Amino acid sequence: MLDFMRRHLLTLAILLMWFVLGRMGTALFFPIGLITILLWWRRRMYFELLLGFFFILILSDNLRHATDFAKVFKNVYMLLLAVICILSRRDFMPYNRIYVLFVPFLLLAVPGLLDSPVGLTGAQKTLSYLLLLFAIPQFVRQVYSTRGPQAIKDFIFFGVLMLLIGFLLRFTDPSVAISHGGRMRGVFGNPNGLGIFSTLMLVLVVSGREYFKGFFSKNDLRWMVIPIMAAVILSGSRTSIMAAILFLLFVRFFRSSPFLGFIVLLVAGVAVELISHNVAAIVEALGLSGYFRIETLDEGSGRYVAWAFAWEAIQERFWLGRGFAFDEWIMDVNQDFLNTLGHQGGVHNTYLILWLNTGLLGLLAFFRAFFLLFIRAAKHTPVAIPAMLLVMFSIALESWLAASLNPFTILLLTSLVLMTDPLFQPGATDLKDLAPQADSPHEKALA
Repeated sequence: MLDFMRRHLLTLAILLMWFVLGRMGTALFFPIGLITILLWWRRRMYFELLLGFFFILILSDNLRHATDFAKVFKNVYMLLLAVICILSRRDFMPYNRIYVLFVPFLLLAVPGLLDSPVGLTGAQKTLSYLLLLFAIPQFVRQVYSTRGPQAIKDFIFFGVLMLLIGFLLRFTDPSVAISHGGRMRGVFGNPNGLGIFSTLMLVLVVSGREYFKGFFSKNDLRWMVIPIMAAVILSGSRTSIMAAILFLLFVRFFRSSPFLGFIVLLVAGVAVELISHNVAAIVEALGLSGYFRIETLDEGSGRYVAWAFAWEAIQERFWLGRGFAFDEWIMDVNQDFLNTLGHQGGVHNTYLILWLNTGLLGLLAFFRAFFLLFIRAAKHTPVAIPAMLLVMFSIALESWLAASLNPFTILLLTSLVLMTDPLFQPGATDLKDLAPQADSPHEKALA
């Protein structure tokens, strides 16, 4: 971690400057942010471009007004990354083609926009999803081709650094880092966001360790895994805690034997069904009723109300939906009614959101691409199926995968590139003695 910070000191200082200027005003930040991106592009500093975008997405998830600039700038940044991939295509060829699998899904999202109350917003969100699926795999591939596994490790360390900053804020500014009755949210908008981020970081760490054995030292793994697991626990997110436990459990079994892994998966499915009917009694018997907020288990924290409401809305446009962002609109205009039933917020279920926005056809097209990617990944690594199960469990209770410009979807996409792109060959090279490369202008100046 300290080595990462030393080698990227100038980049981290620039990102800190972004935050300071952004707090002072969006209009003040925009020209500086754009100039920085153009300079990085001119000097072919693609890792810095990727890290800057990741930073902006993390800030955009925060609900405080100090990060409003990031919520606006992320759209411009995403467009610029796609333009860079096209105009500097010699640096990125051959393209990773993950985005091609999702084209049918995105095309099916378009018809509903024609008579949608949020047509323009929905069109922008559809485009942003396409741009993310196109640009991010190219950047991940490019930085790996020039920097090797060090790029993946440094990307992980940056995510861990953001978690550590959240831990510090817990003591220096509790009003920012803590909410929802003492649960930690760090630099994110809410504790569940911290939990989702941490579990997806865990997937990336385990995937990276699986592919680059010997390059992740025991000290590296301590710096990565301990903060990640601490963040999962301190977030108090029941979904994330269960997802992390299941992921680590299934990785162990699938690594030993895929057949054994599937047997354990079937047993776990039966066990989860039994536990779900007795979860309150089990939590009380363990003395954890306060930590797991037992009083909200039966009500599903208001989610059941949202799910029932979304299901009724789906019946009106069952096959094609009403386009991206329609779920946000319909929940917002009916918020007063939903509040009387004990619900605040969105749908909290990616499956229902995709069905509501793109119809059953869009939902099927999305998960066709989703499953094909993980099946392809499973041919190369035992981490793939456990990672797929973690994501499917998480999105059953959260909505992050139905959106593109958040710090969660980019983490999943990075892991999928790592697990599926032919450029990444697990165990192909002995990397035990490979030292960090100072190959960017910033790193060379500090080396």
